[in-house]
Amino acid sequence: MNDNGVAFNQNAKIMASDENHYEIMMHRYHSSMQNAEKSASLYSDLNLERQRAFYIKDKSLKKLDRLLVEFDTNFSSNGGNVLWANTSDDAKYMIISILNNHKVKKVLKTNSSTLEEIGLNSFLEMKKIKVIDTNIGDFICNLMNERPYNTRSSALRLKTSEVADLYTSEFGIKENCNARQLTLCTKQLLKNEMLNAGAVITGANFLVSESGSVVLTENEGNIIKSCTYSPVHIIVAGIDKMIKSLDELNVLLPLSSFYEQKANSASYYHIINKPYSDDKIVQDIYLILIDNDRTKILEKEKQRSILSCVNCGACANVCPIYNIVGGHIYQNNHPGPVGTIIAPLMKLNEETSHFCSLCTSCGRCDEVCPINIPLKDLIIENRKDLIKEDKSNFSERYFFNYLIKKMGNRKNLDKYGNVFKDFELKQYIKKKWGNRREFPKFAKESFTDYWKNLNNIK
Repeated sequence: MNDNGVAFNQNAKIMASDENHYEIMMHRYHSSMQNAEKSASLYSDLNLERQRAFYIKDKSLKKLDRLLVEFDTNFSSNGGNVLWANTSDDAKYMIISILNNHKVKKVLKTNSSTLEEIGLNSFLEMKKIKVIDTNIGDFICNLMNERPYNTRSSALRLKTSEVADLYTSEFGIKENCNARQLTLCTKQLLKNEMLNAGAVITGANFLVSESGSVVLTENEGNIIKSCTYSPVHIIVAGIDKMIKSLDELNVLLPLSSFYEQKANSASYYHIINKPYSDDKIVQDIYLILIDNDRTKILEKEKQRSILSCVNCGACANVCPIYNIVGGHIYQNNHPGPVGTIIAPLMKLNEETSHFCSLCTSCGRCDEVCPINIPLKDLIIENRKDLIKEDKSNFSERYFFNYLIKKMGNRKNLDKYGNVFKDFELKQYIKKKWGNRREFPKFAKESFTDYWKNLNNIK
């Protein structure tokens, strides 16, 4: 097995026995399902709305080349600057070039899966640029020097007491603060930073080609504050965020926060059409459109629908594997079923082959996806491609070739007795089977012998 697969298995064994972690994940799961139940009550026909959302995104992907050109034209005419990045490295060097041109030494960064994808924080810190995360969860993760647990709940694995102890040591606040007190403290700290930052870097939830608009969603209100105070606004978005018109947001926006918000709570939706300006500031706005292997995924006719994902986090909340092993073990910015699909699509080799096995085919992710993406089927398609292209790891190929040879010939299968068969099977799959599961044993009498004895055949 490759190094990534070995590391994943080792870390997964540790997390699988962590009962506190599992308790946290289950609490998150039940909370998410309660929110979804309340949100679903607002729809007369939720399944119809999900089908509409899938159709909107699917249509956008099929016309993506034309929508990108239209968006570039309209966004530029509105006063923005569009830059095109093929890779994550291209995007990072475009960002540092913009910051250097504006002599920026401190930036605000909002929560975004695209920014995590390109590894922006570590890159800017290497370039001596101070990064302030405006999302409370990301702010906490930055203090702990760790990656966000997932894009929706960055500090999910941490208990309130752990965050309170961290704030006491970092900022000298009183001990044993509750969640509300910690939130108010964080907002006050961020407020001071927002007034002095030279630039803000955000992602984008949707890009609207017809009007050249950028759509941002949030729960805390920090994004719009950051965009208002900063003289430079840099937006980094994947080309898959494109849709045709503002009318389509009526379907997509409520579904994108379906599992995160209670039915009676508020989400903030911001539509940016042009750079912000007032008596004190005239803002420069840049949009970096990043490919980073998305066009490679578009070539896959069956799997391209994964680019319709709106990063709601629903599939991860219900995934039994994710709930047991957690978000950090995936080592990518899309933990859970979406990351399981995207990683092999971007680069299918032995380094990503273990992702194809991270599915029990239970189908829960299909049931909860608000965009109606057939996630289970896409994972199965990845497995088929893995076999067709002979990219699975060597130990698995060797085992299944041996098994096919053994099962394909009855003489080979019956050549030795049950004791040797038990020993042979353990040598091959005991490590994969796990120490906590009872290992099956061969019957003392083979089927051939049983049939002969049953029919008195000599």
